[in-house]
Amino acid sequence: MKFTVLASGSKGNMTYIECGHHKILLDCGISLLNAKKRISEISFEGITEIFITHEHGDHVKFLDTVLKKTKASLYINSESFYSLKKETIENLSNYKVYFIEGDSHYQIDEDLEVFTLQLSHDAINTIGYIFKSGDKQLGYITDTGFIPPRYLKVLSKLDGLIIESNHDIDMLKNSDREEILKERILSPIGHLSNTNCFLILKNIISDRLKTIVLAHISQECNCLDCLNCDVIVPLKEIYQGDILVASQNEATEIVEL
Repeated sequence: MKFTVLASGSKGNMTYIECGHHKILLDCGISLLNAKKRISEISFEGITEIFITHEHGDHVKFLDTVLKKTKASLYINSESFYSLKKETIENLSNYKVYFIEGDSHYQIDEDLEVFTLQLSHDAINTIGYIFKSGDKQLGYITDTGFIPPRYLKVLSKLDGLIIESNHDIDMLKNSDREEILKERILSPIGHLSNTNCFLILKNIISDRLKTIVLAHISQECNCLDCLNCDVIVPLKEIYQGDILVASQNEATEIVEL
């Protein structure tokens, strides 16, 4: 299993995952052309599945055009699907669309199992994912105000994890953003702070976890110094694996689990 985070943040999200004979896109917040420009080592021919976390524009803006070019199977929550723009829904009518729910297990075929996590965000429905192929498992959790404790056990069995580390709390509180926006971000239906991200990681670290990618990082209310102070430095005291930082404008390196 290998993956790369092609774009992560409020201006667009997309992750590429390859396992067995599957070539997966997770979210379509940037165009396929943009994705191709960001990484030359990946061929986007033959994409087999597209999974969507939720219906916000930074995750689905290019869904219809990406699906048109790839003709992949689409997996999305039904509530998220029917909250898309009417034009987008009409454009998706000729493709294979499978409705999924949180807290569920889907056996795609012998090469791929998908476990869904019910997250908490100010969207109609937000889903986190665990992709399992062979003996490897990759988790993806962004756009959530908190992570339910019931998920800690399953997250402790991952080989790789892409997890939100959206903002530094003090930096957000001292920003010029409107108070109502600050309250939303800090709420249980907002985004994971650096502090909460670290607390989650501290509780799921195992010898099996090879790579952590910090994702959906605010360009206004976070910075590399904050990430180092809040997450990376204290994490390295208890974790020997790789820690990567996803970017809004560049792809991460290709990670092989």
